[in-house]
Amino acid sequence: MSVLPPSCMPKGSKLWILNLGSLDSDASGVLYGANIFPAHLPPQQHERRSLVMFSALIEHPTAGLILFDTGSCEDAISNWDSTMIECVPRIWQKEINSLPAAIEATGARSIKDVKKVILSHLHFDHAGGLEHFLDTDVEIWVHEAEFKNAFWAAATGIEPSLYSKKYLDVSRLKWRTFSEDHFQVFPGLTLHHCPGHTDGSVVMELRMGDSGTSIFTADLFHVKENYEDGWPAGRLMRDYNAWWRSRQFVKGLVDRTGARVLLGHEPSYMKAFKTSPEYLE
Repeated sequence: MSVLPPSCMPKGSKLWILNLGSLDSDASGVLYGANIFPAHLPPQQHERRSLVMFSALIEHPTAGLILFDTGSCEDAISNWDSTMIECVPRIWQKEINSLPAAIEATGARSIKDVKKVILSHLHFDHAGGLEHFLDTDVEIWVHEAEFKNAFWAAATGIEPSLYSKKYLDVSRLKWRTFSEDHFQVFPGLTLHHCPGHTDGSVVMELRMGDSGTSIFTADLFHVKENYEDGWPAGRLMRDYNAWWRSRQFVKGLVDRTGARVLLGHEPSYMKAFKTSPEYLE
């Protein structure tokens, strides 16, 4: 299917980048083969990575506030798998990094004013904030393949560390899905199906009138080596061949549009964006 034709968000649209804390992870989770050493060497110090959890808050002049990804839940101790708590500790302050606090700090009203949530995928560090939208009329948008795979994984227990039944609830959230490879939510806001990290992962392309195009890859690329060097993720990779094809598509999209890029957890790529409460138009 061909990519949808370019169009821009309407005048008055704004974009904020929210910092929702970080995860202290062994590098092997995001870089294939990292921290593997020759057998003849004594035990080596493992490289670790600080993985920032980002969210994008978009103000549309008529549709209201739109959220791309939601970060983690607030009570990690009660809701995360015990192995995840121990091996991937979270660095997080509620008054700064919680989703309600981060949205409030932008000055763009409050979390209660969010009208639509778009999810790159349904892992705990991107969808955990759905707890704030339980029993509301806020639409939760996700690719159909991601919806099906996440609920299957949660129901069977096949991936207990990455999904949570707390937010995978068919009755308490207003789920909406799409199956297209390229789906226009609004003129200027397009979602691209880019599997590899998960079956239904999506990349968001946002075209603003003044600041140009921004592309949010989420965990298609966790860190810069995934994106720049083609170094695939480690244990978090689900389909290498699909990931490679998705990487080629995104690299081509960036070349064609001259876009700034925000990777899933790479702090150095924040330099191309403004830090909340500053915003792009």
